[in-house]
Amino acid sequence: MLKEKNACQVNQMSSFKTKLFGKILFALFFTLTLFNVKAQTSIKFSVYFDVNQSKIKTKDYLVLDSVVQILKTKTNIKRIQINGYADTTGGAEANLELSNNRTDTVAGYILSKNLMMYKSRVATASLGEKVSGKETDLEQMRRVDIVIMMARADRDTIIRAGCVTAMIPANTFEGFNNDELIFKLECISNAADVKKYNLTFKDADGNQLLSNGIVKLTAMYKNKPVKAIKPITVNIPKVNNEDGYLAYQGVEDKTKSITWKLTDEKVINLGYKQAPNGDACDLQSFNIKEVNRFYNAAKVRPACYCAADPFGGLQTPNKSNPMAKFGPAGNIVLVSESSFKKVAADKAYVQVVDDKSKEEYMDFCNSFLYPGISDIPQIPKFEREVVKFIDLNVSQKNDSADIIMSKKDMVLIMVPKSQLPVHKGKRYAILPADTKKDNFFNWTKKIVFADSCRGLANCDYVIFEVPFTGFYTVLELTPIAGKGNADPIDDGEKAPPSKNVKIKCKKFNGVNVIYGQKDDGVTASAKFLKNKGKNTLLEPSIPKKEKKNYKQHVFLAYVIKDGKRYAWIGKGGQLKTGFLSGNWKTPTLVYVPDEEWEAFVRKACE
Repeated sequence: MLKEKNACQVNQMSSFKTKLFGKILFALFFTLTLFNVKAQTSIKFSVYFDVNQSKIKTKDYLVLDSVVQILKTKTNIKRIQINGYADTTGGAEANLELSNNRTDTVAGYILSKNLMMYKSRVATASLGEKVSGKETDLEQMRRVDIVIMMARADRDTIIRAGCVTAMIPANTFEGFNNDELIFKLECISNAADVKKYNLTFKDADGNQLLSNGIVKLTAMYKNKPVKAIKPITVNIPKVNNEDGYLAYQGVEDKTKSITWKLTDEKVINLGYKQAPNGDACDLQSFNIKEVNRFYNAAKVRPACYCAADPFGGLQTPNKSNPMAKFGPAGNIVLVSESSFKKVAADKAYVQVVDDKSKEEYMDFCNSFLYPGISDIPQIPKFEREVVKFIDLNVSQKNDSADIIMSKKDMVLIMVPKSQLPVHKGKRYAILPADTKKDNFFNWTKKIVFADSCRGLANCDYVIFEVPFTGFYTVLELTPIAGKGNADPIDDGEKAPPSKNVKIKCKKFNGVNVIYGQKDDGVTASAKFLKNKGKNTLLEPSIPKKEKKNYKQHVFLAYVIKDGKRYAWIGKGGQLKTGFLSGNWKTPTLVYVPDEEWEAFVRKACE
């Protein structure tokens, strides 16, 4: 019993030495193999078989285990080619079947080592006696060759399209290097392209979505799509300044428009980054897990948003926008390139005056600074309440606004909702002034109602698109019962009464005359009369027999000529009376620089 035990111990020691030697040999073999792999794009292994056998020899398991280890550790495997052979003894048909059995045995062993993911990349060929002819003996013919073909070392890749980028890590595509593929990067950020791509903006639950940009990365190999096995980071420009966006994946159906499925990817704001072309891009970033699909930075629409534009439509402009002019009380005037003559819109001086109360504006002296301001008309079919005034102080190098403003152009005025009363059933409108020669001359009755569905800006602002006249009053309107609420039509001026006193101004045509008494707190404007002579004739609504009652009234005559303002202001008793006609004549109008205009008027009227 003791000898059998000792014999058993000897056998165990012998077995241990054999296994240890095998492990050392395998490690050495694998190290040499990896060294070769780094230097090649393919590597070949061979295993050999006994005559008429397809069973793997014990020593050849070391070779096959090296193949397995490479497949488990390398990420750039493109294809595994396994070719089986037989020697030239025996029949050709039997040798073909034998080589097939040997190939199946080797392939089966490799894939059985938790490598079934490589099944689609394993190609086998049973070649029978079709050996190269260079083999030195029959033993070399009885073999299976395993050739591992590997892609070149891959590298990270950035695909650019303007401000849009896709950052593709190395080995993102199974079996392909990035530089072997054809990429296409598309970004959709405006409503015009939505129909082109047949997009809708509903999620799987039917909610309407607000989008902050859509991107699609296409990856093709020989006109066939490939699959990504790693996430890809995309950066796309922000379309609007909202936050809280998530990434949605497009779900395509040939019979329907694309709908959107929520992913677990958040959209991160990156801020402004410099693009290669020099542009500053306000970017957002998120990961996509599949290529050849649309991804949408989106969220469920805010309750305040109703416009059709899925990207937010009109938005509040920022302070750096040269077309946006901001008032101290928060009102915004958005001009356009065509808003000015003789000067670029971004160079024109526009001051928004919006912080004075209606009581301040309707002060008696202001009625001369802003002639006609107190004569706000009633609006047919509505009761009206004056909410506020907005004045655009426009000038350029002391030229009058009349010279540089393109009054046929339209501008947008955004009034913060916080400045408007919250009254149920009311409507808001702007009444533009019909200006003439750099000053308000008369109100129109052509009110402009608020546009309640322009875009995201409507969430915080009431928006009006109005003629660029430079002076406006915001009205709160209540429809009169039984009168409807159709937009009113200007019914024109009524003919002035006859036998009123006339006013003549020397040297100038197109003169305006404003008059009023401080105790009454209101002003009126004289009307132009047809005059074949060189000078202006105006007719105030003052009967000749009552003109003596206007000696203490303040009269202002002014005109803009060649960008300069000429004016006279004084009491009615200072007007000269024609000896024969009994009409008035103004004293000589003098030049008043823009910067002195307010002091000039207030000194006289106060």
